Amino acid sequence: MSRPRSFDHGAVVDAAMQAFWAGGLVATSVDDLVQASGLARSSLYGSFGNRDGVVRAAVERYVDVQIAAITRLFTRHGFADALRRLLVDAAVDNFDGRGCLLVNAVNELHASDAAGAEAVRAAFARLAAALQRTLAEAAPQRDDNAQLAAMLMAAIAGLRTLQRGGTPLALRRAAAARFAAALLQP
Repeated sequence: MSRPRSFDHGAVVDAAMQAFWAGGLVATSVDDLVQASGLARSSLYGSFGNRDGVVRAAVERYVDVQIAAITRLFTRHGFADALRRLLVDAAVDNFDGRGCLLVNAVNELHASDAAGAEAVRAAFARLAAALQRTLAEAAPQRDDNAQLAAMLMAAIAGLRTLQRGGTPLALRRAAAARFAAALLQP
């Protein structure tokens, strides 16, 4: 019979997510995860199976956090205002310069990391589906929510990338406003 866990699984997943976000999915080692989580290597493996299991859990947590934030935004604000706020937020607040964990991961993953690539693909698909549902609920009169969700994800990724690349804030804000105006056209 196995011993019950003596640690907070959610806190460990959060610590792993932060470690991957800070160091990258490829460069973050098991030793980095052990240090970030405070777990022994055996407990980390016992809980997640292997490093790929930690990657999956961390990426899923990131998507959970993003979906919750987007859902709150569209629930509290009207469709157009929420869309504008989402884009401006992407242009201004870039998670302390870390960018989007998923975009960072896509840009660093190699073909040799099939498990990591699959976790990121699944995360993007899940985020897109949630965004599409949220848009459909916020603007049921629109019939282009799948396309709008894809365009919105591309705009957010672009704005976050511009921020990481050092594009001035005024230019990023202007780009966000133009994206919003274009996306709000019927």
